[in-house]
Amino acid sequence: MSLTVLQSYDYHMMDWWFNVFGPYGWIFMIVGAVTYIGLSVLIAYYLHKDALRRGIKNSELWLLIGLILNLLGLVMFLLVRNSYNQETEFKK
Repeated sequence: MSLTVLQSYDYHMMDWWFNVFGPYGWIFMIVGAVTYIGLSVLIAYYLHKDALRRGIKNSELWLLIGLILNLLGLVMFLLVRNSYNQETEFKK
């Protein structure tokens, strides 16, 4: 019985999106995607530069973690960076 109800109604899972934002909702999706990618690149750049400045040997790994995990990667780095050797902390 419920199967016939679903078949008789033209329902799409993105109907709420189009009802809220109208036909130009794709602009919000593009802006969100560009913002997410830009934030990921900025976080990865910061992690890589800070890891190089601190003399961390696996700085490329932190770059990938920043690109993939974004804010979670930043929090992880901030938690573990003090456990690395800090002899070259202020070396530029």
